[in-house]
Amino acid sequence: MWNKTEIDTFVTDWVVQNVRVVSRLADLAYEVDRLAASLTSDARALGISGGDIYKTVGDIDDYLTEQYHRQSGATPAQ
Repeated sequence: MWNKTEIDTFVTDWVVQNVRVVSRLADLAYEVDRLAASLTSDARALGISGGDIYKTVGDIDDYLTEQYHRQSGATPAQ
């Protein structure tokens, strides 16, 4: 069983390795959905559920959107 700190470390490491700014991205929502599916798939392979991720970082799409904006240096819309 993974504890919250281990899940946070997994997600943080995954983001560093997988979230990249795509120039001329036409649809951020599609990119976030793609990233979320990949994150949850990789997590499931290690025995981490989507619910475990939610308990650790909150809504996965919101979290990944924020991370994408951080990577791009953009300010997310409020």
